[in-house]
Amino acid sequence: MRNKAQARRTSAITLKLLALMVIWPAPLTIRQISATQASLIGSVREPTGAPVADARIIARHLSAGQERSVSSDAEGNYRFSSLPVGEYEVRAEAKGFATYINRSITLHVGSATRLDIVLQPLAISAEVTVTERASPLDPTQTATTTTIEPEQIEELPINDRNYLQFVLLAPGVVAANPAGSALPYDGFSFGGLRPHSNAISIDGLDNTDETTGEARVALSPEIVREFQVVNNGVSAEFGGFAGGSINVVTKTGTNQFHGDLFTFLQHERLNAREPFAENGARPRFRRFQPGFSLGGPLRRDRLFFYMAAEQERLAGEDVSDVAQTVQARFNAILADDRRLAKILPFSERFPTGRRETEAAGKLTWLITPMHTLHLRYAYTLDRSRAATFNADLPTDRTARGDRSTLDHQATANLISTLSASLVNELRLQWSRRRASIAEDAREAGFEIVGIARAGRPLGTLGSRREDRQQMIETVTLGRSRHEWKAGASINHVSLRSALDDGFGGYFIFRTLDDLLAGRPAVWRQAFGDPHTELAVLSFGAFALDQWRPSSHLTLNLGARYDMERLPTPFRTTRGGISPRLGLVWNISDRTLVRTSFGIFRDRLPLAFVNRARQLDGRHAFVQIAEDSDAARIYGAIGLSAASAPFAEIRPSIYRPDPRFVMPYSLQTGFGIERMVAADTTLRADYLFVRGLHLPRTRNVNLLPPVIFTADLTAPLGVFEPTPQQAGRPVFSRARLDPRYDAIYQLEDSASSRYHGLTLALNRRFSDEFACLVSYTLARATDDASDFDEQPPNPFDLRSDWSSSREDLRHRLAVSALFDLPFAEEKESGWPMKIFKHVEVAPIATFSSGRRANPLTGSDEERSLAFPPSSRPLGARRNSLRAPANFNVDLRVIRYFPFGPTRRFDLVAEFFNLFNHPNALTVNPFYGSSKSPLPSFASPVLFSTSRQIRLSLDLEF
Repeated sequence: MRNKAQARRTSAITLKLLALMVIWPAPLTIRQISATQASLIGSVREPTGAPVADARIIARHLSAGQERSVSSDAEGNYRFSSLPVGEYEVRAEAKGFATYINRSITLHVGSATRLDIVLQPLAISAEVTVTERASPLDPTQTATTTTIEPEQIEELPINDRNYLQFVLLAPGVVAANPAGSALPYDGFSFGGLRPHSNAISIDGLDNTDETTGEARVALSPEIVREFQVVNNGVSAEFGGFAGGSINVVTKTGTNQFHGDLFTFLQHERLNAREPFAENGARPRFRRFQPGFSLGGPLRRDRLFFYMAAEQERLAGEDVSDVAQTVQARFNAILADDRRLAKILPFSERFPTGRRETEAAGKLTWLITPMHTLHLRYAYTLDRSRAATFNADLPTDRTARGDRSTLDHQATANLISTLSASLVNELRLQWSRRRASIAEDAREAGFEIVGIARAGRPLGTLGSRREDRQQMIETVTLGRSRHEWKAGASINHVSLRSALDDGFGGYFIFRTLDDLLAGRPAVWRQAFGDPHTELAVLSFGAFALDQWRPSSHLTLNLGARYDMERLPTPFRTTRGGISPRLGLVWNISDRTLVRTSFGIFRDRLPLAFVNRARQLDGRHAFVQIAEDSDAARIYGAIGLSAASAPFAEIRPSIYRPDPRFVMPYSLQTGFGIERMVAADTTLRADYLFVRGLHLPRTRNVNLLPPVIFTADLTAPLGVFEPTPQQAGRPVFSRARLDPRYDAIYQLEDSASSRYHGLTLALNRRFSDEFACLVSYTLARATDDASDFDEQPPNPFDLRSDWSSSREDLRHRLAVSALFDLPFAEEKESGWPMKIFKHVEVAPIATFSSGRRANPLTGSDEERSLAFPPSSRPLGARRNSLRAPANFNVDLRVIRYFPFGPTRRFDLVAEFFNLFNHPNALTVNPFYGSSKSPLPSFASPVLFSTSRQIRLSLDLEF
């Protein structure tokens, strides 16, 4: 009842704040206008270089027909703020001069394009049309950004049709490390920070799952126009994250009808065999992905639509990576032990699958020449089988988990051009996610260290519903040398969940013989009510001035305030002011120097907050037993969940630190960019990121440990010590608060540090050719890589400072688009006709191996850390490294044009073209003996072997 009452109070506060924002004058408005819009700046001059004042410059969107006009000032400078992205015709008119026309201007999200106009005397010509493209350099951008353009999204190869994977083409970005993740998601790490510390927005509105940090609604790539990846130097418009941001802009209908019909096909007979499968298997893999897109006018020049939808039907099969000798031995004794009666036999092969539907539609209404309304609805239904958990270790099918996700998202965006220099934008969002994760097991979860996992998995099991209401309003006032912005945002997220993670019981056995003998090292189970209900309300406001004191210098001066109201028992802080400063110096027309500094305040994943609400000792709690105590419990219940708690075992609880401070990062960067050719830039950047007050979990109910020796077995209660315990700090069974066994405190004591150097060579799409080459050299260190990572010794946090889980020293990504230079129209021979109209799009990546944390697999210190964090004696945290990775994907298109805008495509895509065995992580388990397990540090998770996908595409 208390939870529901608090949720109602939070909702009431939200409604009041929303109402206040609606009635408040426009100047008190909001953030992220550059998340969807673009700017056009420049100067108007005579051939002699003299400025032309009061020239009228008109920017007309070529597809939708929208027009905006401004006038140049006394120095000849002009500025368009908050223009929709896309292709434009720019006209310039002034008395005594010929009209200037340029139809080759493309504006990209979050960027300012500079176009300097030279007007010719009227006596020479009445009209001058030029085709010169604007400079690829953005003279106002202080952030480190990479724009993934429409041609890259449409033509580059991508295996699962998830356009966000193109984020990895940008420098300074790495994929989230699959080893040891607390949450079942695929994400990215910016600046060595945690993957859930980033922001993903669609059309300027949040698209982040606040429980896990992953992306929410999935869009078909057919409706995505472009997106911008921001590594650092984000302006004060953006808040609520400590890492990087991904700003996605969807397509808008135009005055011309355009669409696609397509289907993708994959079959296991086209795939290579698994390189390290014991039987050299080629598992079943049959994927069918049909879809379409369509856009055009409902009323010419006034009302437009765009929609896209696609489905995926995957029937697959996976081969168990549990050794066949272990499977055979384990299955042979199942019938002889009553305690194993509920266990399903290990499976050599098991079915996997996916059923996904993605659909989205967008309406654009030009209400008046001054007001534009965008309405968008997106829907995603995703069901995955046996592909959710534990893919990073030898795992039986029963511990993999099935997942179902249903997303609805409705958004509105009203852009009002109040004058030539004043633009107001209002954004609204309502979204809902229903997610559930179920297991395919009849028994409790269990693990044989380094050998196998089976039974009920650990993770965010159960079901949850996450609702979001968001309102953003921004105002922009542009002048020739200033662009002022101000704003505020409100974001309300509520979570109703029944996450029964751990309520089914979990056993850890050091060896297979220990399992057969009934000697678990650890038993753990939660008891009580798993249902929770909570809400989080965040508020942000900012002010920003982009000031150009001269044509060679731009200053971004801003500050942001962020506050997040957390549910009890967390305390709500008043937030703080975050300065954002940036500078761009145009050394010449071809060279820019950038530098920036900022404080970025993060949010907390609701999975972290939910633990303190759920396992607080009143609603639910955890019981833990080790060694002989765990063996007694196993003898009583076998591999099953206990029906009731055990009276002799004290409860363990979770609670937040009463002095908890919200996490944030300090970021500073320096870079230089040079235009080396008309459409090509070379950029070098350095980035430093310091993560502070990062969340972690620590048992604070222990007395100081003592170094274990043989004469301390009885005082410490360790009657069967392992070789790994000799000489290490071990905790006694005495507790600071004798009512509890462990008190897991959710605190802000972790930190991180990142140094990164990036190089990027970028040729924008021109003359049927584009390429992006990105190299990153980086070093990331921390003392906890996620909120659930616990220190083996809570009294010695300094010893955990080491390489981060997200540390990746070297990464090189090369992508390109080009037509084969064969078969001009004059060629008539059949060999040349074969290569006529052929497009090629490769992606090649090379990276160092990912980090892994060496572990014994059990609780040698008796600190009750879970997952167990004990390392082999003398081993540093995250000191293991997987082998280096090399991968090439290739897309080849043979197209047949018919008519001015229609074509038919035959496409073949090759993923992991050279079938290189790329190990994503290694087995981190050393075991509790003096010598390591045979599988220690050996690769256990690989990227896919070579796959071939065929597709047909009709464009009209």
